[in-house]
Amino acid sequence: MIGKLFGAPKRAATPALSAAQRQWSEALRGSPNAPRPANAQADPAAKAPTDPLATANIGGREVFHRLYAAMRNEQGVHVESMLCVLGALAGYACQAEVRAIARAKNLPDDAVFQIVSAVDGRRYYFGELLNQPLLNAQPSLWEMVAAAATTAGAGALPDPHGLFRHVAASVGSDAFGLPRVPTKHRAGDTPRGYLKQLWPALFPLVRNLCPDPALWPVVFGVAIERTIEAAQGAIDPALAFTIAMEAAVPMSRVDLDGA
Repeated sequence: MIGKLFGAPKRAATPALSAAQRQWSEALRGSPNAPRPANAQADPAAKAPTDPLATANIGGREVFHRLYAAMRNEQGVHVESMLCVLGALAGYACQAEVRAIARAKNLPDDAVFQIVSAVDGRRYYFGELLNQPLLNAQPSLWEMVAAAATTAGAGALPDPHGLFRHVAASVGSDAFGLPRVPTKHRAGDTPRGYLKQLWPALFPLVRNLCPDPALWPVVFGVAIERTIEAAQGAIDPALAFTIAMEAAVPMSRVDLDGA
């Protein structure tokens, strides 16, 4: 247990401004000796285990500690923003995994997706292979985040198929990718904004720690688990689950180059 890093609800920090993202990305690119919360582990590269899931667990903790340190200000860390960031990154990691699998089979990246060209001029990616790491793999991202929320005390959680239908129906609209949460619990930026700025900063670290593409969503899933655990008492765990997954599912569909 990390402890109540995020403080009590009455002291929750204000949302981080999107203008601060550049500073975050610079901090996230920094050395493994960057400042960390108390009880943080040492550099994971020093004693990397041979078990793949153990490696993913260490990678996820590293992502958690780096992001926490990068987003922290004098008020602390705005937990809704951190959950939104990690959800967006976790969702896109699912697409990155599928693209890597396609390349390993000497296929064009896009060959394994069903591609939708929407009215906003952007392309969106769908398909059963993309749903596997999100919902059907062992472990899936949905399963990991749901288990963390349940352990933290959440009751009933949303139906995954309802969220998937909402994402598909909102493609190309202003509502796409915006977590459906109360205004006071919104993040400092949109999942798309966080993804575009922070994926280039964190993905090289994840790929270095876990070369197996199947572990990339797991790494970010572990970081979400750690955030929900650390934020007990600062946010309702069911709401934490909703923020993370309402960022993850739509960001698994986006074209990052055209984001």
